[in-house]
Amino acid sequence: MIDQQPVRHEFALLKLPALLVIGQEDRTAIGKDLVSPEVARTLGNYPALGKAAARDIPGAKLLELPSVGHIPHLQAMPAFHTALLKFLQ
Repeated sequence: MIDQQPVRHEFALLKLPALLVIGQEDRTAIGKDLVSPEVARTLGNYPALGKAAARDIPGAKLLELPSVGHIPHLQAMPAFHTALLKFLQ
């Protein structure tokens, strides 16, 4: 998906419940090393991207985990599991 096409424009079409778990320290961006430092600083702002995605997906629930990066299911396992199990109920 990352290499083939953007999908953000399709988020509004989702009809199922969605839980977005976002590490607030995540700044991952594919290709960040290929752009200027000025542009690179604007990429991968997951706190902002998470909020935008939650607005775009009807009824989405956003869980923002402080002091967590790109892999919240490993970096904050207890909080992740608690939120996921609650969401699935």
